[in-house]
Amino acid sequence: MNIVDQYDALRSRRPYKAGLDHESVVNILTAGDVRTTLKHFDPHVFEAFMRSSGMFREIYEARRDNVG
Repeated sequence: MNIVDQYDALRSRRPYKAGLDHESVVNILTAGDVRTTLKHFDPHVFEAFMRSSGMFREIYEARRDNVG
């Protein structure tokens, strides 16, 4: 599930970068940038992600303080 890994990587703060907010990450996954393009994702998986992206936000927000 490459899209889940991409979402987490873009949202998470790392020593070399700040974490991004949900809307920015969805925009990057949708429009693409130097890190990723829409071609990286199975179209059916991407469609399912878009339908459930609100749940991704909720889960990430609820769990981010419990990670690391």
